[in-house]
Amino acid sequence: MKKIASDIYVSTKYHGVNVGFVRLPHGAIAIDAPTLPGDARAWRQQILETTGGPILYLVLTDGHPDRLLSAGLLEAPIVAARQVYEHASAYTDGFWRGIVDGWTRRYPEAADELAGAKSTLPEIMFSTSLTLHKGGNDLTIQSIPGGAPGSAWIHLQDQDVLFAGDTLLVDVHPFMAATPDTKAWLDTLTMLRRSRFSNTTIVPGRGPVCDQSATRPLSDYIALARRRIRSLSTSGQPRVDTSALVSELLPAFSVTERERDLVQRRIKAGMERLYEELHEE
Repeated sequence: MKKIASDIYVSTKYHGVNVGFVRLPHGAIAIDAPTLPGDARAWRQQILETTGGPILYLVLTDGHPDRLLSAGLLEAPIVAARQVYEHASAYTDGFWRGIVDGWTRRYPEAADELAGAKSTLPEIMFSTSLTLHKGGNDLTIQSIPGGAPGSAWIHLQDQDVLFAGDTLLVDVHPFMAATPDTKAWLDTLTMLRRSRFSNTTIVPGRGPVCDQSATRPLSDYIALARRRIRSLSTSGQPRVDTSALVSELLPAFSVTERERDLVQRRIKAGMERLYEELHEE
């Protein structure tokens, strides 16, 4: 855990997603939750010990299963965009078994705790933005076009810290299988490079804490994928072979041998979704 600004703490060390919290006079507002149950329990304990008070809310920056799997273990009301609830409530038991099985294969040492894992749906929802008023502090969550349905970010303007969620990932292949609109996502990344964010400390959804310059590699990746898929879409076929594109995009960010197959499947699923998006234009 690292303190990155007054009353703002972040951890980028858990498997899965980055997490953080804002310390308030009588507790904390947590932002995202570790994926593995044991990590979520440990993170909750760190928050309680640091703040000396309860976790008042847990804010999710999107509805990716990695964020939902152990969110309930922070034992706080969950706040998220309405689209997060709509998508998460449609996930089937079979879908969640697949998510748990995938994490169990990657981290067999966590098999016992994962066996009892279950997701928790948001309790407080918003469409465009929501401001939480607690302890004389305002925390505003804003819906933005990003990498997933229900993408949102939290810009703490007094400290100039932005929790960007998976709208920005650093040195990580993006999760594009459920991206609603890659053009709008690129526009959001372009906005992040404007002068208003020139001194902003950005907490990405995954990867190290960064500044606005870290948006460029992700923008280049998405733009390249769009160009390649657009050239394929001229064939007019409902499905195309994206294998060559997977091989081209894999070296864009570092991948361990342990994660190689997983990332290749992630890229392939993303390119198939991107083909559908551009084919429908």
